[in-house]
Amino acid sequence: MSRPPISPRIHVPRRARRVAGALAAVLLLVLVVLVAAAVLPGSHSQGALTGTAARDVARSGKTATGPARETKVVGSRLSARKYASVAAAIENGVTGRGQYVSDLTPISWRRFLGPIARYKRYAESWAVRLGDSLHPLTSALRAGDRGTAERDWVVSFDDYLHLGAVYGFIPARLDDAIAEVPPSQGQAKFPGLHMIEKGLWTGRSPRSLVPAAAAISRAVVTLRHTIPGMWVGAFNYILRAHEIMEDAQRDLLSGAEVPWSREGVSATAAALVADRKVIQTLTPLLDGRDNTLGVVQYWEVRMAAVLRKLRRRDGSYPTLGQLSTAQHELLAGTLAGTCTALSAVPDTLELRPIPQIPRDPARR
Repeated sequence: MSRPPISPRIHVPRRARRVAGALAAVLLLVLVVLVAAAVLPGSHSQGALTGTAARDVARSGKTATGPARETKVVGSRLSARKYASVAAAIENGVTGRGQYVSDLTPISWRRFLGPIARYKRYAESWAVRLGDSLHPLTSALRAGDRGTAERDWVVSFDDYLHLGAVYGFIPARLDDAIAEVPPSQGQAKFPGLHMIEKGLWTGRSPRSLVPAAAAISRAVVTLRHTIPGMWVGAFNYILRAHEIMEDAQRDLLSGAEVPWSREGVSATAAALVADRKVIQTLTPLLDGRDNTLGVVQYWEVRMAAVLRKLRRRDGSYPTLGQLSTAQHELLAGTLAGTCTALSAVPDTLELRPIPQIPRDPARR
């Protein structure tokens, strides 16, 4: 059998085949782009989109007003205008109302019950000592011994100042009966230790002051029975930590509260003992909260050292008028540093919780 004739093969050059393949790929890519443009969001014309939105609004019966305008920060009740300033103020330790707060964890008032109880026992013991010291003072007044009575008065007045933080917690009438501070040196009548001070240092007969000493003794008996049951608030007790020495700076070292005897140095030393007792009771709460405790202890030790150098061999202190300029400046400067250190105690022992900072809407 004869075989069919074979068709001749058409020869296509290799370069022409590569060009054809590239053109096919381009056509396919164009086709894919056209299909994607037809189905992807946003590929419709603006007119078509507007028409769709209009139809949706018409079906819902609502008027299209555009996106809602937010006026408050998400997660807070603050307006967007105030959010940044309030949050920044709280971050810097100031509330939205301008009150200073600590960034430390607030302490429950219940934790102050122990320190307050310890201080009340301390104050009660000094009330007993005050009552005891009034006996020799009364005897010296009755004997007409002015010099001895003056020395005994300093002891009794210092014992009274050792009570320290009780002011404001005991009845005002009781406190005035023991040592009312006259509003002016010219006031004629006032009870307490300052009446005896004025009489002794202005030449009054010591025997005429015996009734005043007896009245003080009766008031101290009442004080001894009052201290155990007196109410002491945690917040006010914290304030005593710096108020005691601020009062010493303003009233004692200046001589304002001891205008006749000028025994401001001895009185300041007594106030320091009382203040250190307050800090001692608060030490468990201050420990570990910033460096307040260390700074306070440093300055109180330094203050005690300055007073110790001024103390005489017989245990007495010079009067304000007997201090040299250098001694007075050293004492006043050290007391100022002590008061500055103590002023940090209330913020360190923060009782109030910090206002909640609004949530940052950018955080999830």
